[in-house]
Amino acid sequence: MNHAQVTLHVDNLKGSNAHHQAETIFKAFGRALRMALQRDPRTEDTPSTKGSL
Repeated sequence: MNHAQVTLHVDNLKGSNAHHQAETIFKAFGRALRMALQRDPRTEDTPSTKGSL
């Protein structure tokens, strides 16, 4: 995957060191992306009617 094709807006509310701000933005985005792509174990056994209606 080379292109996410998204528009990303980040509000950095605190901090004065640009290097540390960039680090925290990068880490936070990575964690949020990982959470968004991870399967939710709470819904693995949920029955679905998808494709049968």
